[in-house]
Amino acid sequence: MIRLNIVVEGQTEETFVRDLLAPHLGQFQVFATARCVETGRRKQQIYRGGLVNYAKARKDIQTWLKQDKQALVSTMFDYYALPGDFPAPAGTRKEDLPLDWALQLEHALAAEINDPRFIPYIQVHEFEALLFSDVQKAGDVLGADTLQLKQLQDIRAAFQTPEHINDSPETAPSKRLLKLFPKYDKPVFGSLAVSRIGLALIRRECPHFASWLQKLESLSASAPGHPTALDSAPRE
Repeated sequence: MIRLNIVVEGQTEETFVRDLLAPHLGQFQVFATARCVETGRRKQQIYRGGLVNYAKARKDIQTWLKQDKQALVSTMFDYYALPGDFPAPAGTRKEDLPLDWALQLEHALAAEINDPRFIPYIQVHEFEALLFSDVQKAGDVLGADTLQLKQLQDIRAAFQTPEHINDSPETAPSKRLLKLFPKYDKPVFGSLAVSRIGLALIRRECPHFASWLQKLESLSASAPGHPTALDSAPRE
């Protein structure tokens, strides 16, 4: 059995790991658990959730690596609105190649953490992209009427994959959902929608996510020699 600790951005991702990803990985002898990034402490109270800056995320990753020396550590951070102090790739971002840029970000993060037990993952562009893997099922959860469902279908049809839905403050996947469904609440609807859609459809529609999932599934097969940090970044 391989233990895998995943540092996630927020409550929705933590629920996703607990309810969907962990049971699936258990079939591959990989025991996964998640916790949100620690954002602060006050009077012995720990506050978690939200990637406010890279320094806090880095501390959380390194702390978990030190606390559990027999486990691997991964991440699930949104590419959209990454903090400015996040490790930057050496190259120049190309807007039409978001998956390639996410891969470069993961390499930069792996190099900065510099631990062979670390497996970086950046979600392109954000968690809500996964909901566009099946807009019919997502629409059912969101209570979409005929017009809203048609608009969801049009958005999905305009992009090569859900992970290509762009990341401006107006057109990121979450912003598109909020425009159509003003009461959209990520922890409530996001978790339920991806559970309804299921991992099989998500991995088919989202190649960068699929690459990470395949990497995690193969961890037990690679034991006792785990992949190195730079080799462990998902490949497109």
